[in-house]
Amino acid sequence: AAAGSTRDPEIRRSLGELGLLDEVQVVDGQVTVHFHLTSPLCPTKFATSIGQDIRRRVEAIPGVTSCEVVLRDHFLREKIQERINARGSR
Repeated sequence: AAAGSTRDPEIRRSLGELGLLDEVQVVDGQVTVHFHLTSPLCPTKFATSIGQDIRRRVEAIPGVTSCEVVLRDHFLREKIQERINARGSR
């Protein structure tokens, strides 16, 4: 629910409403969230912001020790994931 409430800044609807959350895995307090965007060419600024918001919301849940966010189907996926998951980028 926390990850799904993150809003797309251009469309102004939640990722949950838009069906953009692909998978959420939870193992001993470690959460991995897989998501995609409405376009594989979504601006890097928006993609990074959305991913960081997912991470921030999930890590605020009691009992969660860490969160990794995995972006799927974007032409700059690796670069954006690095920014999203960098320590101190919350």
